[in-house]
Amino acid sequence: MLPGTYKPGQPKHWAMERPAGNATSADHPRSPVYLPLKPADVEEAARLYTDVFIADEPTTHRYAPDPEIFLPYARRYTEFLARKELSYIARDGRTGEIAGFIFCLDLTGDLAAEGAKMAEFLAHFRETVEMIDELEEQYIDRDKIAAGTVLHIYQIGVARPYRGCGMAQAMIRRALISARRRGFSRAVADCTGPISRRAFERCGFVQAGILPYDSFSKNGVAFFSGIDGGISLMVREIETA
Repeated sequence: MLPGTYKPGQPKHWAMERPAGNATSADHPRSPVYLPLKPADVEEAARLYTDVFIADEPTTHRYAPDPEIFLPYARRYTEFLARKELSYIARDGRTGEIAGFIFCLDLTGDLAAEGAKMAEFLAHFRETVEMIDELEEQYIDRDKIAAGTVLHIYQIGVARPYRGCGMAQAMIRRALISARRRGFSRAVADCTGPISRRAFERCGFVQAGILPYDSFSKNGVAFFSGIDGGISLMVREIETA
């Protein structure tokens, strides 16, 4: 592992698991197909992202966003992700229906710098962004990270009918394989709950640190007070992905 990526005193060796699997998964009754996120997928992916993010994301419950207001931002965000060519979707192998997504970017990128609309989108979830930034700053030295070396997995979601069949892990593995082929050597993810954390653990990630919801505050306001758990920073090397 190259030195200097993670701050001194923090974990520098993580368990590794070789991602495996073909384009389809025969053990699932609908045989999902895993594909890179393309511009043609944006509308479906944005709608699924909106559904999952609003219904299942614990931090989002504090904001209670209107889906009709959120969706246009989700479209713009998903369009941006498709251009970066690091994200994947899952489709039902028989119906073609979108079943899952994993949204990834280069860790050195700055979403807020991608224009006024993106900055406006992030501003709707300011406290979540600030909490993730605080957690990552404890463990990641961004000044020593070169572009194209660390994959940042932003979000992962699976439509309800497809949950519990390993789809999340399959998307993580495909994203890691793709990133390795592009020269990335590490990956990080911010998990907001135990379900996503377990999915990443099954793919070789380990928890570098956690910031409990109850302990986070800005300007004396504990915005997430009362939410169980916290946000976990999950990390792994992917040279062997």
